Amino acid sequence: MFPVFMGIALAFALNPLVKGISKIPFHGGRHLPHAVAIILSFLILGAFLYAIVDFLVLPLFSEVNKLLVSLPPLTAQSDGDWGFFFNQQTKDALPSNLQTLIDSALSLATSHVMSVVQNLITSTFDMALSLIGLVIVPFLTFYFLKDWRTLRAMTINIFSYESQPLVSTILDDIGEVLSAYVRGIFKLSMIAGFCITVGTYLMGIKFSLVLGFIAVVVETVPVLGPILGSIPAVFIAYSQDSSLALKVVIFYIVFYQIDGQYIMPNIMGRSIALHPVLIILGVLVGGKLFGIVGLLFAVPVVAVCKVFYDHLWHMDEDMAIALKKRQ
Repeated sequence: MFPVFMGIALAFALNPLVKGISKIPFHGGRHLPHAVAIILSFLILGAFLYAIVDFLVLPLFSEVNKLLVSLPPLTAQSDGDWGFFFNQQTKDALPSNLQTLIDSALSLATSHVMSVVQNLITSTFDMALSLIGLVIVPFLTFYFLKDWRTLRAMTINIFSYESQPLVSTILDDIGEVLSAYVRGIFKLSMIAGFCITVGTYLMGIKFSLVLGFIAVVVETVPVLGPILGSIPAVFIAYSQDSSLALKVVIFYIVFYQIDGQYIMPNIMGRSIALHPVLIILGVLVGGKLFGIVGLLFAVPVVAVCKVFYDHLWHMDEDMAIALKKRQ
């Protein structure tokens, strides 16, 4: 079902562009045919992806290779380094057993951070490589965009005549929620990637392009994503200069506070009205069951479940109340 989910997500992402192209006057005031608008949107998407590959992905691969080569020296440099936590006099004043314990804790934390960075990079590119084989996705997307009214009617007709109005309302609400989510998460990811890349570059942090790419990926994981994305940045900054690590921490906190309080509400609006607890639980369960894919799809799945809950959970109670009023 993964190609189907990808096709649906791409259809929701391209739908505003298709609508915009369809409204362009053509030949005597008539509008372009819907199929032609879909093909033009695919061409625009192809040009956009080509530009992304040429100007971003190829330099990104170069930086990733440099980062992977630099990982062993960075780990050795940070292993057992007390500078960020204690000065030398404080270290010498501590009991020897406590010094050994702190050394072990720092070594374990460093190894864990490096494991997180390597797993994140590896998982991301493994997923990207697996997506290359999903050649069926563009065809599914084309038909979802072209025949969505027919597919919607077919789905509604599966149910009884009494249930069809409710099914129609649920499908419309799901479409609005998913459409708002796909468009919003794309905008948020681009903003986060740009700001993190520029910010870390201006602070002199190495591999700023990699950190920006990580910010784009983790932005799709609400609440927990910023924490995961900040760990590699703090580690790389600390390996350069211990004073830079504190600056990076402050920069990430300030940016994601602005992102959470102002940018995200203005872009997402009230389309996805989910409590943060539901989001966190959905992300944890999705990541535990399905890994990276579960993290990416956790929020839209929870949003769809909320739509079903709003319309179906108290349906029998509403019917009972309406029946009592009639009596």
